[in-house]
Amino acid sequence: MNSDFTLNDQIWEMEIEGQDSQCSYLPAQTSRMTYRLAYKLTEARYEQLLSRGWRRFGRTLFRPACSGCRACQSIRIRIQDFQPSKSQRRCFKSVTDIEVIVQKPKVSDEHIDLYNRYHLDMHHRKQWPFREITREEYFESFLDGHFSFAREFQYRRQGKLVALGLVDVTRHVMSSIYFFHEPTLRDDALGTYSVMCEIENGRQNARDYLYMGYYIQNCGSMNYKNRFRPHEFLESYVADTETPCWNQPIAEQGVAD
Repeated sequence: MNSDFTLNDQIWEMEIEGQDSQCSYLPAQTSRMTYRLAYKLTEARYEQLLSRGWRRFGRTLFRPACSGCRACQSIRIRIQDFQPSKSQRRCFKSVTDIEVIVQKPKVSDEHIDLYNRYHLDMHHRKQWPFREITREEYFESFLDGHFSFAREFQYRRQGKLVALGLVDVTRHVMSSIYFFHEPTLRDDALGTYSVMCEIENGRQNARDYLYMGYYIQNCGSMNYKNRFRPHEFLESYVADTETPCWNQPIAEQGVAD
C-alpha cells in the first residue's frame, strides 16, 4: 500500500493504491483505482483535484490507475459554450411539471426507497448487482465528510421525489456525482433532463465546467456523456505538482436527433 499524507488547514488526505479487479465497464479488461480519503476539502483544493481527474463519493476520492488500458477518459462540459442538440432541447422543454430544488444533501426514507427501486430495476434490466442499501450505507457512500460544496438536486412531481442528482458545486465548477430516478418514468429521459438542469444552473451562476466523470468510447451506458457539447477530455492523469491538459476533440461526430 502506497500512502501519502497531507495535513493543511484541517484537510487530511491519504492516498491508497487499489488492487486489480474485473472492469465493470469493459468485461475483458481488468481495472485498478487509486484512492484518496479526505475528511474535508476547500473549494480551491477540490477544483485542483477535479482538474486532474479525481472523482468524489463521500469521503473517498478516486481515479483510474490501470496498467494496460487507457479507455477511461475524464470528461467535462464547457458550461458557458454549451449548445444543446435538437433532442436535448426537446427533452428540456417537454418536462414542464417538475420542480427542481437545490439544497444540501440529506438522507431520508424517501431517498432510500427511490434509490433501492431504481437499482432493483437496473438489476432486472441490465443485471446490475443488487442489495438494498440502508440509510447508514447511503450516508457513508455519498454524504460522509465535511464538504461545504456538496449539493443535491431534487426533482419533484406533485410533491413526490421522482429523481435525485448528487452534485458538487464550487465557485467555478460543478461535478455531477450520481443520479437515480423513478424507474417507471424512464420514457421521460430524466437523466438527460437532469444534466440540462445542472448545465443551466451553472450557466446562471457563471461557472466554467461541469465534470461528468469518466467516458469510455466502447461502453454504451456512457455514450450519452459526449452528446453534451462542447466538451473536453483530460489528456492524462498527472500528479498534483503537474499541470493538467484538457483538449476538445479534433473531430466531433454528429449526434442523432
